[in-house]
Amino acid sequence: MNPFTKDSIFDNVSIPFHNSVEKIADSAYLQKLLIPFYDRKRTVSVDEIVRLEGCGNYTNFYLKDGTKMLVSRTLKEYETLLDGQAFVRVHKSCIVNLGFVRKFFVKKEGELELIDGQQIKISRRRAQMFIDRIRDFQPVLVS
Repeated sequence: MNPFTKDSIFDNVSIPFHNSVEKIADSAYLQKLLIPFYDRKRTVSVDEIVRLEGCGNYTNFYLKDGTKMLVSRTLKEYETLLDGQAFVRVHKSCIVNLGFVRKFFVKKEGELELIDGQQIKISRRRAQMFIDRIRDFQPVLVS
């Protein structure tokens, strides 16, 4: 039975994902972003970003070490920069890294849980795209 069928998207079940939070792509695809943070720029590896949340013309970066950074650029700008395979926009104000999704709750209003315990709502219009992307996503585990 496939848990991602169209009929089951509104069921009240929880689907667990891989236990490892480490997602390291082939070194040829590893990306880094230069993020303006206060009076300097910080280099952040894409595999460290758990999620991005937009707030007007600002974007909050949440990193796997617990760091939160506010940047004065829009979420749309970062959506175009980030790898399309690992990141998906689940809401008008949120982009998540699929490598950090712990659970996906399939219910009337889709919701997912990240490794930091944060629960993010998925908009109805973006739910099917999220399901398609998480189904095709294959993290590379580090041993």
